Amino acid sequence: MIALKNYLFTLILLASVVARSQDNLGIAGSSRSPVNTLLNNPSSIVDSRAFIDIQLFGVSTFARNNFVFLPGGSLNRQALGELQAPGYNLGGSNYRAYADVAIGGPSFTFAVKKHAFAVFSNVRSVTDARGIDEALGNYLVEGFDYRPQMGVLQQSKNLRAHSLNWAELGFTYGTIISARGDMITQAAISVKRLWGIGGVGLRIDDWTYVVRDSSTLETQTFSGEYGFNDPLRDGFSWNNGTGYSTDLGITFKQRFKSSEGYTPYDPCTDGDYRYRLGFSLLDIGRIKFKAPSYRNIFNETEQNEWQDFSNTQIEDISGIDSLLTQGLGAAQNNSDTRPFTMMLPGAFSAQFDYNLGRGFYVYSVVTAGIPWQNRLGVQRASYIGIAPRWEKKRFEVSVPVTLHEFRQPMAGLTLRLNSLIIGSDDLLSILRKRDIYGADFYLSLKITLFKHWKCGDKKNKKQPKVRRQGFEPVPCPSW
Repeated sequence: MIALKNYLFTLILLASVVARSQDNLGIAGSSRSPVNTLLNNPSSIVDSRAFIDIQLFGVSTFARNNFVFLPGGSLNRQALGELQAPGYNLGGSNYRAYADVAIGGPSFTFAVKKHAFAVFSNVRSVTDARGIDEALGNYLVEGFDYRPQMGVLQQSKNLRAHSLNWAELGFTYGTIISARGDMITQAAISVKRLWGIGGVGLRIDDWTYVVRDSSTLETQTFSGEYGFNDPLRDGFSWNNGTGYSTDLGITFKQRFKSSEGYTPYDPCTDGDYRYRLGFSLLDIGRIKFKAPSYRNIFNETEQNEWQDFSNTQIEDISGIDSLLTQGLGAAQNNSDTRPFTMMLPGAFSAQFDYNLGRGFYVYSVVTAGIPWQNRLGVQRASYIGIAPRWEKKRFEVSVPVTLHEFRQPMAGLTLRLNSLIIGSDDLLSILRKRDIYGADFYLSLKITLFKHWKCGDKKNKKQPKVRRQGFEPVPCPSW
């Protein structure tokens, strides 16, 4: 038995209590981790400084909101055994929450001269909620019998709450499309097959209502859309829907040497550069869910009273559809005739990585989530970040600094020891004694070959294949 209050709290603030990091900024700029960087720009695997990169296992989690928090000091050593109850940031508006969790399966990248390939697998869960106003925030915490708001006309506009869970298997192809002077241009595309596990979406464009008393909810206008599937109807299934998505990427790279006739791994090249400028489109696609699913576009302008709403009980997931269509007066228009689809968390991203010399780099990125205004779908969190790093063949350390949604600061630390990556983009809230509104962690276990197997051959060291007209042959790098 699920009470109405608990259902709404779960639906709208699911992101707040779910702990993939926000693009793993600490490793996203690496030139030696193509399995990880292709998720932010697939063209990064072309001319990578890792010849073959094989991921055995990976996991990442990210959660951030501005409504629910753990009081400052909750995670210190003395308090670990007695965590305090969460607090609520009441009295504000436009509450939002975002969570991205991913389990990375077997994946690998490899290069064949000017061409690069990747095969990767993930299981992902992304939840996003935004546009929750002050009054609804009070109801979520205090319940609908919150007396200060009884009898007061309330209006919620542009509220969005979505959660999408799926598995994906992807293939990436990239190549050098231009090499002139000291510049090369590389591009790549990733195509992913998707299997939908579960999805729920709620879009409220306008909800005008009054809570008359503890048992009567009066709705005057109610417009928007909702949809969800039932993954447990006939027992749990991983395949409750299918779809496709794509990532596109392009990178402009300035090298220290001439790029005329340049061929990566032929066999001894180092992939070094002065700077890289990249642009990418990420997660452009959707999942179409199979029956049983529920979908409804509603636009009710007639006054409706919901009697005894506080004692409403939901026996199963289909009861949610009845609750919305009957209790809130949202007449069922098309849930039986139109399919339920959800858009993936698409985004546009721009990256810039500059080589300061002696192994020091500065990576910066701006990522903007695509808002699905009139469709159900998860909106990716937007952010701007910078991650200075010191990178060598066997070791790498990065200090990512981020403005989540362009307003919430985060700082973290990432380490790579040969092929083991461990990091967090949000250690600041844990190390400092302040209220904690999020969590972040990622780990990747890999096997990496940093050079072509022929590069160690003495014959190739004396007479490398890479030559440039008018220049002496470039010696094989010592690494």
